[in-house]
Amino acid sequence: MNTPCLLCIDCGTTIIKATLTDVNFKLIDEANRPVTVFSPFPSASEADMNQIWQALCEVTRDLARRNPECWQALIGVGITGQGDGMWPVDANGEPVGHALLWNDTRSKDIDFEAIPGICETIRENHTNQIFAGSVCALLTWMKRNRPSEYGRIRWALHCKDWLNYKLTGRICTDNSDASTCVYDHVNGRYVPKLLELAGIGEALEKLPPIVRSTDIIGAITPEASALTMIPQGTKVAEGCVDVCGVAVGSDVTRPGSSCTIIGTTLCCEIALAKDQINYSEDRGLLVHHAIPHLYMRVVPTLSGASTMDYTKGLFFPDEPYPALEKRLERLPIGSEGLVYHPYICGERAPIKNPFATAGFFGLTQNHTTLHMMRSVFEGLACSFYDCYQVFEGRYKNIYLSGGASVSPTVCQMFCDMIGLPCRRVEAKELGTLGMARILEVALGIQPSFEAFEDQRATEFKPDMARHEKYLEVYRLFKDLQDAMGDFWKKRTTLVSPNGREDV
Repeated sequence: MNTPCLLCIDCGTTIIKATLTDVNFKLIDEANRPVTVFSPFPSASEADMNQIWQALCEVTRDLARRNPECWQALIGVGITGQGDGMWPVDANGEPVGHALLWNDTRSKDIDFEAIPGICETIRENHTNQIFAGSVCALLTWMKRNRPSEYGRIRWALHCKDWLNYKLTGRICTDNSDASTCVYDHVNGRYVPKLLELAGIGEALEKLPPIVRSTDIIGAITPEASALTMIPQGTKVAEGCVDVCGVAVGSDVTRPGSSCTIIGTTLCCEIALAKDQINYSEDRGLLVHHAIPHLYMRVVPTLSGASTMDYTKGLFFPDEPYPALEKRLERLPIGSEGLVYHPYICGERAPIKNPFATAGFFGLTQNHTTLHMMRSVFEGLACSFYDCYQVFEGRYKNIYLSGGASVSPTVCQMFCDMIGLPCRRVEAKELGTLGMARILEVALGIQPSFEAFEDQRATEFKPDMARHEKYLEVYRLFKDLQDAMGDFWKKRTTLVSPNGREDV
């Protein structure tokens, strides 16, 4: 008799991954497909919702064909996916245009904080600020700029919610996705007044019902089974936003545990008990964890390893990262006076400025493209350190994950920057591992998250002399950040005569 198996899916910004594991977390097989991000105008970031669904069908069919015996032993499916943004569907469950993604800043010209009553309502209802890329900001932009499309939206979903709907026919979201915007963290519900003040009070009816990440929301429908080859009737758990999925996979399951995802975004997060929450902290986001009774203070930047890839594509397109990093290590800390800001997509945390841009500062004729590339690595490390200032020293340990964490150079640089040991969990796909753990709790295989053993990890130890040098770089980085606000705002008139980019 086959050991029961789990199908776990991680839908990221540029790739969708699926893993087939047994209930002991032994990886049986995996499959993935790239997905396309569209930018029809500056500041826009979109995805074709039907293409994402088709990619999911393709990866599950790959796994089914390669693993027929294990496939028949499937007992559960779970999805973790990119957060924020808006995945709109109409009354028939069909997409209303493209999904607008988490790093879409088209709404940045709407000054929500200037709307009378909004700041007070946010404070009184213990909710996050409205930021570009949030469902509230995008719905407001949609109503103002594309009212006919706005009127067709029946449900404003998140990424995993769209895929769950396609698998089960059920519309819902979980606490982790819902909690990013217009959500009262004390009472666990949406805040209608905030929507009303934003001018979209009717949008309350567009927000999906909220369930727990560990709830079984339904089963694979006959229609979904025919397209995905997942056996009809297989149970589906609600799942969670990807940053919480990675946290569960990284053992960030107790108050004080923290992790950093060095992926498309640089996301730093710490687990908190409810009595540890500082509701007046407005840097980053407060997110309900996938684990009941825990929360996450999440500081998700808009640019992570993507800023490395962008610059490498300009200067060293054909050189593999390992070879390039060996050359970068020969240069001194501080890149001989060159400082880089990594804000190629604007920024939302730990500073909230959608007008922010990337830039090299201190560039001279003595610098080479190698200096510039090293300064990009250091700029991202400075951004990492900047994020951890939000946690006010409450973190007990730091786990590193995400695509760039495979690099010992990056991990050691981050470790030296913060001056504390950092651990890299050796499991390959932490998002799907976290989803597998959520599935096991949802299916009753494990009684709670406390039942899971900690993952094996590689530890990086800081060089404190290098730490002091990196702090000098950070102080310059921070001084420049404080000085750039006016420039970032004024430069938009060069991009578009009316200061807008959504044209």
